[in-house]
Amino acid sequence: MAVVLAGCADLKRLVTPSAPPEPPAAKREPSPPPPATPPASPPVLSPQIGRGDEDRLRREANTRIQKTEQIVAQIDRKRLAKEQVDTYSTIQNFLSNAKEALAALDFPRASNLADKAQILAEDLLRSVR
Repeated sequence: MAVVLAGCADLKRLVTPSAPPEPPAAKREPSPPPPATPPASPPVLSPQIGRGDEDRLRREANTRIQKTEQIVAQIDRKRLAKEQVDTYSTIQNFLSNAKEALAALDFPRASNLADKAQILAEDLLRSVR
């Protein structure tokens, strides 16, 4: 029985793969640096604008938002085709995001979103008439 057990130990050593040899220190690749921890919040990539530009952009955004809301009020949503309903929803999203940008004092973004909403609203109104 001892011979069988001893034979099993030798058999196990022959069957178990051994670890590959370590490369010499000179040929070893450096381990990659640990991943950098991301910043707590992403940096804002808004352009720097002057006080006069801020006032102008705020006024423009407010004017466009009001104009767009007037246009949207003229549209009977019940009479819109599927594509037009999607456009109507997009307009509402742009308006909502423009108002949020105004509240966050991000006037360039607010102006841009309000402009997009107005253009879409004017196109939609033309297509339903």
